[in-house]
Amino acid sequence: MNTLNAAVSRVAESLDQVARLNARYRAGEVHAYVPEALRDSERPLEKLVEKHLPASHAALEAASRALFFSLPVAFNPAESVGPYLAVIDRDPAGQPYRFLDMGALLATNAFGENDPAVVRAVLESLPFVTSRYAHSEYQTVLSLRLKAELNRIAPAGTPRHFVVNTGAEAVENAIKSVLLNRVMTSQDGEGGFIVSFEGAFHGRTLGALAVTHRKKSRLGFPTFDWPHILFPAEEAGSPKETARREERSLKQLWDLLVSGRIPRAEKSRDTYRREMDALDEFLAQPGGDLSAFVQAQRANLSSDVVRRSQRVAAVLVEPIQGEGGVRMASARFMRKLRLLTRIYDVPLVFDEVQTGWGMTGRLWAHELFDLPCPPDVVTWAKKAQNGVLFVSEELATFFQEEKKFNTTWEGDSVGMVRLLALLDKLDLNQVRRTGERARSGLEALAREYREILKSVRGAGVMLGIEVMRADWCDTLRDRAFRRGLVVLPAGERALRFYPRYDTEPSAIDEALSILRLAIEDLVGGRVDSEVTTALEIRVGKLAIPFDTVEIVDLTPAGFEAHKLQIMAVEQERYGGTGNYLPGVLRTGRRPLLQFQLETLESTAANPRAIGIALRDRVSARLVGYALGSALENHDEEGVRSDPRFGENNTFYLHAMAVLPTVQNCVEIENVLLESLRTRAIAAEFEFLSTLIEDRLRETGPAWFHSAAILLRIDNYLGSGSCFAYLQAALQPAADPSPRAQTNT
Repeated sequence: MNTLNAAVSRVAESLDQVARLNARYRAGEVHAYVPEALRDSERPLEKLVEKHLPASHAALEAASRALFFSLPVAFNPAESVGPYLAVIDRDPAGQPYRFLDMGALLATNAFGENDPAVVRAVLESLPFVTSRYAHSEYQTVLSLRLKAELNRIAPAGTPRHFVVNTGAEAVENAIKSVLLNRVMTSQDGEGGFIVSFEGAFHGRTLGALAVTHRKKSRLGFPTFDWPHILFPAEEAGSPKETARREERSLKQLWDLLVSGRIPRAEKSRDTYRREMDALDEFLAQPGGDLSAFVQAQRANLSSDVVRRSQRVAAVLVEPIQGEGGVRMASARFMRKLRLLTRIYDVPLVFDEVQTGWGMTGRLWAHELFDLPCPPDVVTWAKKAQNGVLFVSEELATFFQEEKKFNTTWEGDSVGMVRLLALLDKLDLNQVRRTGERARSGLEALAREYREILKSVRGAGVMLGIEVMRADWCDTLRDRAFRRGLVVLPAGERALRFYPRYDTEPSAIDEALSILRLAIEDLVGGRVDSEVTTALEIRVGKLAIPFDTVEIVDLTPAGFEAHKLQIMAVEQERYGGTGNYLPGVLRTGRRPLLQFQLETLESTAANPRAIGIALRDRVSARLVGYALGSALENHDEEGVRSDPRFGENNTFYLHAMAVLPTVQNCVEIENVLLESLRTRAIAAEFEFLSTLIEDRLRETGPAWFHSAAILLRIDNYLGSGSCFAYLQAALQPAADPSPRAQTNT
């Protein structure tokens, strides 16, 4: 009992702390506060965190066996309030450092940290916190209360709901529901395929990947070969271009509907035009009889077209593409999409994992489009704190088949407590006011910095600002973070700006001010716009199995095809942007150790050049490379004094790098050296010379151990590493001794 008393005392202290934090935040007394030393643009952020936020660094180091990407600090919810996220580090006076979060914890938090309503609800629901029930068999009063509340907020047309754990699970079950619908209703009893959109992101499970069209997410994973069509994002200030995109997207969908992807099926342009004209005419007359219109249009479809269209199990779309760049299509397009799918009896699924429950200023984002009839399925997660699938009565019938749709937990109890505590707090007018203030500020920045920022888009508090160049996104994020602002990327050239629904105006203004300073850093030349920085740190290295590695020969043509990946390896291995002091940087702030692309291209084009790369077949990514040519082609340090120079029998290994994230780096390096040796012998070279990290003389293959050291350079180019000019015989029979006095 003494233990419980101590815990109760700590809870009481925590409650006092929550009250004080919220009072200070609402009074405008809480601000972004980070060590000023983080602004040192000449030092890598990770090194600055290690020195000035040591507690965060230690926590991340202790977790380094785990595999994850993360912002490079350890957050502390106990000291966080509103959008201000505290970290575990404090200043010398004991005050916690805080970052201002405009990512809303990846769009998962509608309201601020340590919200009193949530704190109270958690304390009042302790039994549900201390024991997690498997709701698939053991429903609790809490899980049943959630289901009752979902009845109240369910989107129109989708009154039935199924609770799962994540957004990806909600999407997976949406996919299963429409596929099963096709199996049960189509003439051939097949599930068919699902149509999704270019730029879409629906999750990382295998089914969700089949409808996700982002190369980084899909690469290396086998999944369904399902089609995607153009997402006709609205082009600000160019209505003709927007209309052209919409026409193309609808035509792509119509072709799939009438053909079912069957080769040589008829796809008459005239028929398409007549159907589109009918849609336009119906939509131009509000209040028309939808049922009569749909039936009349269906009557015009031949039996073959109807049969083929049943191969389309559903069309899946995000009302706003979040991961895809905060991109929106017009209400006009979405209305036609709904009518077209209704006529062909194809379910329309809205993925509202991110947009759902108020983020756009409407309860459900698809309400923005004033659709002629509701969707058939809506998925929701993020702010639900679990995953939810809403379905129509028609599709709900297929959930009755036992065990086809099931999940052990059917949601997490703590997430249910958090959501239920906030349901009645949602004020859509407040969301719109918050979003308008944020949007106004972003648009002012876009007008002022036209050379950096292009446009602001989105709805409600789901806002994105497009950056003119993709490489500036990471630079702006880095500079903002160093000043205490967290913003997240969206697509290739946009930054997300997601205030929480009840964010104080002063906090929005502060976020905009910090963003302005980050932009000024870029405009004023205080950062190098040619360099891309990555804010997240990668924690945890992976061993690359040798049976997944293939050798790529870097012929001139092969080098051209792989040069961007080669440079990615070079940059990651030798620091990319600023992991060195200013004196170690060439013009453009490039580390001296890092080769320029032009240098490597020149080597690859040399007579008798040999290059190889190792590619991981799983990720299709290069994990290492090696490149060189005849010694006489080079002028690196030590080459002119090489005793073999001029004999035309020595291969010079000019460049070699392995990704620093590869756990078995030494083994990969040895594969590179052995493969290079085999090719050099075949090209009638007798020796290999190279200026390379000295450690490789010990870690390299056996034939490399006996290499002669012709020159050793401590702290080579200020890198902190010892390099050595080595020369080794390629075959044991050869005389490994250089014919000159070595210089150590």
